[in-house]
Amino acid sequence: MSTILIVDDRPSNRRYLSALLGHTGHRLLEAYDGAHALAQVRAGRPDLIITDILMPAMDGYEFVQQLRADPELAATRVIFYSAIYAVSETTALARSCGVTRVLAKPADPEDILAAVHGELGLAAGAGVRQAAAPPDDGAPGLVEDMGSSIDDALVSARQALGAVLQRHGATDAALGADLGALLGERMSGLRSLAARLGAMEDMSLRLTGERNADAMIGVFLQAAATILDCACVAVCLLDSGEQRVRHLAARGVDSALLAGRALDPRQLPGALLHQHLALRLQDGAALPDGHPAVDGFLGLAIRDRNHLYGWMYCARARGAAPFSHEDERIGVTLGAQLAVAYENLGLYEVVQRHAAQLQLEAAARVQADRALRDSEQRLRLSARILESTQESIMMTDAQACIIAVNPAFEHITGYSEAEVIGRNPSLLQSGRHDSAFYRAIWASLSASGQWRGEITNRRKNGQVYPERISINAVRGAGGVVDAYVSVSSDISALKAAHHQVDFLSNHDPLTLLPNRAVLVERMQQAIASARHGDRQIALLLFNIDRLQRINDSLGHEAGDALLREVARRAGMLAGPADALAHLGSDEFVLLLTECLDSDAIIVAVRRLIDEIALPFQADGHELIVTTSVGISIYPRDGANPSELLKAADVALSHMKDAGRNGFRFFKGEMNAHALRWMALETHLRRAIERKELSLHYQPQVALGSGRMCSMEALLRWNSPELGQVGPGDFIALAEDTGLILPIGNWVIREACMQNKAWQDAGLPPLKVAVNVSAHQFTAGTVPSVVREALRESGLAPQYLEIELTESVMMRDSEAAEIQLAELTGMGVSISLDDFGTGYSSLGYLSRFMLDKLKIDQSFVRNIISDPRSAAIAQATIALAHGLSLTVVAEGVETVEQLAFLQRIGCDQVQGYLFSRPLAANAMATLMASDARLTLPASLAEALPRSLPGSVADALPASPKE
Repeated sequence: MSTILIVDDRPSNRRYLSALLGHTGHRLLEAYDGAHALAQVRAGRPDLIITDILMPAMDGYEFVQQLRADPELAATRVIFYSAIYAVSETTALARSCGVTRVLAKPADPEDILAAVHGELGLAAGAGVRQAAAPPDDGAPGLVEDMGSSIDDALVSARQALGAVLQRHGATDAALGADLGALLGERMSGLRSLAARLGAMEDMSLRLTGERNADAMIGVFLQAAATILDCACVAVCLLDSGEQRVRHLAARGVDSALLAGRALDPRQLPGALLHQHLALRLQDGAALPDGHPAVDGFLGLAIRDRNHLYGWMYCARARGAAPFSHEDERIGVTLGAQLAVAYENLGLYEVVQRHAAQLQLEAAARVQADRALRDSEQRLRLSARILESTQESIMMTDAQACIIAVNPAFEHITGYSEAEVIGRNPSLLQSGRHDSAFYRAIWASLSASGQWRGEITNRRKNGQVYPERISINAVRGAGGVVDAYVSVSSDISALKAAHHQVDFLSNHDPLTLLPNRAVLVERMQQAIASARHGDRQIALLLFNIDRLQRINDSLGHEAGDALLREVARRAGMLAGPADALAHLGSDEFVLLLTECLDSDAIIVAVRRLIDEIALPFQADGHELIVTTSVGISIYPRDGANPSELLKAADVALSHMKDAGRNGFRFFKGEMNAHALRWMALETHLRRAIERKELSLHYQPQVALGSGRMCSMEALLRWNSPELGQVGPGDFIALAEDTGLILPIGNWVIREACMQNKAWQDAGLPPLKVAVNVSAHQFTAGTVPSVVREALRESGLAPQYLEIELTESVMMRDSEAAEIQLAELTGMGVSISLDDFGTGYSSLGYLSRFMLDKLKIDQSFVRNIISDPRSAAIAQATIALAHGLSLTVVAEGVETVEQLAFLQRIGCDQVQGYLFSRPLAANAMATLMASDARLTLPASLAEALPRSLPGSVADALPASPKE
């Protein structure tokens, strides 16, 4: 058995907990506040304390803190049992003083018992007295326990009475029987009382668990009718103001009959409200007309020391036994239990209402806190909230004199609390609002009790600042204004942020120049003005040439500094009516609104180019940059901003293609070219899906035998919308847009699949050469693509040749060398295409693993007529043979070219002289025919008679000569 101390300033709450815990077998102590509880703890040393928080004199927090400060009492376990209005704050304060369990009033009996058992370390239900021999269908209730005890006592008493009579020599059997009967009658009365007490206990527990007033009253009416054995029971419960009926219910009588007299002090049952003692009538009562006839009447006011809750009465039908004194005491007890349950229900509703109010803005919170001014602890909690909030809070009395401010108010306004107490809030006026503004505020407070809006006030240092403020009138019970509370936030930072957001939404954050949206707006204004004034406008779209190199070498900080300097220099050239904007990256626009003619525009553009070309210092480096400018003119090149920007962009692109560092005026043909380029790109993206691409094959012939020895796969595009598109048009576009990667991969796969199909068909095995772009080598995927194509097609590696240009080796020589070595390791041949048209570095020929060298057709075309071309071709062949490379001459179209190449030792030729590029089926026919190239019988027959002497001198001597 443990000792439990119950601490609460309300006797009804103490009685409730005592009744609930009374049958658990624990020893119970009571205290009415913290000071009384400390004395009880020191005297009784309880194992557990159940304490309220909000109490007069010494509250629960202070009591527990003093308890923890005493080493002998510090380990005592504590449960807080209180009305909780702010769960998080109450829990935090409880933990700060070592309390881990907090129960909210009203709590379910099961929750209270579980908390007690948990703190005492008992299993659920441990410590409750049990009957000696419980039946199989469950444990007996309290009524059965008491009935059994009374029966046992009756037997014992009769035995003891017989012994006493014997001891005193009383042998009269009638006397013994009479005494036994009297004793039995008294014990029967006790048994009846025990049953009623058990029913009262059950009712008390059920009332405590109800959260609905109607359901609670229904439980009470049923229990009271049973316990007091009455025909009619009625209950009237008042609201918190004790002036109006909130609930009126009855059993055995229509409650509507009682409504008219519920509050009438001169007639029953309303007169019960003014009775301080129970009213017990034996010969009936003057009840409303229509009330069932009764003889016995028991009525009383439902109240405690501080509150009047209502009235109740019970009535017995005619002929029934009158109410006894014991009935009266039980009725009073029933009324007290109903008072406790109704008070707890009201407290529960208050808790719910306050929990919702705490989610409202700070003004509502202040009003809720002021409504709790009857408690010192509640004021302390309110003070903590006022101190911690970041919003400025000011309270005035009904005459608008300041009575309190919080620290946030002091921080925002610069005034200390001592400086403003007793003064009018007008000391904060900024002078920005007229008297009508303040009259509107007072009118709103008078009409609705609140005003919300933005106001401009002045700090103590004279600085003006904007506030968002909410003012609420606090009214007392009579509806009279007691005080005003204002909650405000300094929104100067928010206003500044809004201005900053507005600025950044219309300006570039790097250069602080207007962005595209503002430029378009100003262009529209300039166009409207020019349209009325019959003037022209020039739009200069310019960017910095090769800014990426500066970013890559010196970092983006240097590039950003350069852009800011360009913006500054260009801004110096802009006139007051002109507009300068930064569209993003390195792209700027200068809008000239006062252009007399093209010469004036050219002068302005040259000044812009010269100004940007001046040296620029960045991180200790002197930089000189150039700019490219595209120019469009209103109204010649466009009638709106979109058309002018597009025209200038097209002109800028042409300027970049022409070499940069200059300017171009827009021309109509530029737009046509751009439109065609865009149309080509759109159709090219769909070409692979639509299977519009195909491969043609041009044979390569060995000059030693005249037979085909290999072939080159050439890409063709036949568009249903555009017709046959030449490779010169779409290959460059594919490289520029990145489409060359999927197209190039498709070409490698298709060439391998086709070559393998020819071999499977029994045609002579020939090597197929595929051109690979520098972009494919830059991506680093060529070896993996080739390996996958060979695997998928089953083609042997020796029948595939990869052709690359010198640009591949120039772009990233190390990466290209690694990939070529991997291809060679697979067994794939490598050829260098268009040799002599690029850098023609001999170092690359020795460094890279090559198998074949192809002489570009530009040399072959003039090889008979141009001594230089002939010399280059002969030198190239000699160089290739010295490096053990096979030489292929491209573009051979005449017998004279063939004869000359044969004479200087060329290994293979390719060109229209033998065959044009053929589709796959035509190429298969040519391969099956075993066609051969007819070689000249002698050099003299093939070469023209008018061969230039320098070319003839270059020829080697004939074997016959």
